[in-house]
Amino acid sequence: MPPANNNPNPEPFEIFFRGWLVRHEEVRQLLQQAAERDCDETREDEEARMQELIGRVVAHYAEYYKAKQRVVREDVMTLLEPPWLTPFERSLLWIAGFMPGFAFRLVTNCVKDLTGEQTRMMEQLRTETAAEEMDLTADLLKVQRSPTMISLVEMATRGREWADGERDAVKEQIEMVKLAMEMLVECADCLRYKTALKIMEILNPSQNVKFLLAITGLQLRVRNWGLQREAESRNDNSPH
Repeated sequence: MPPANNNPNPEPFEIFFRGWLVRHEEVRQLLQQAAERDCDETREDEEARMQELIGRVVAHYAEYYKAKQRVVREDVMTLLEPPWLTPFERSLLWIAGFMPGFAFRLVTNCVKDLTGEQTRMMEQLRTETAAEEMDLTADLLKVQRSPTMISLVEMATRGREWADGERDAVKEQIEMVKLAMEMLVECADCLRYKTALKIMEILNPSQNVKFLLAITGLQLRVRNWGLQREAESRNDNSPH
């Protein structure tokens, strides 16, 4: 499971996220330097430096999941359309985050020196992850198609005041939906975190640097594409 959040006075997630992205770029640059560095030291010394950097990246993502876990408990519905992401970023979400199986595509594209045994282990993990993704997607559809969710949508579109006792019933139904979504997001985050760690257990330090560089770089590129699209949309809609 992603690490628990024990901070009694956390900052708002949107503020945390902006600072986290700054640190994210710093981490990406360190990974880039490690990937490009000419090895002037012994292999053991270089691997030790890589392991230290890998640990720093894992801690960086653990920090993100700690902060996100608080949002799950406070207002899980916000995570389904997070305002701190651009519309383009939101369009790529699967249960409030990236689809875990996408990590295997990054391994395939960026790590070209897998051994036969590593390839076998990676394929087995890919199959297991895909099965868990399917189960969670099915659970999400059950929540979305449940009578509770459907009745809430119908009530929201009626355009009239609730009858006596109806408001309490709606509140109870909303809490039921929120609880179901909390469990789904927590399970999805657990699968994301677990899948990345298991992939890293299969890879050696040098391969992990390539894998983590691909992940961090892609996340920033998607962010920049989203910001660029937002800027273009504002320019198109501005009066001339």
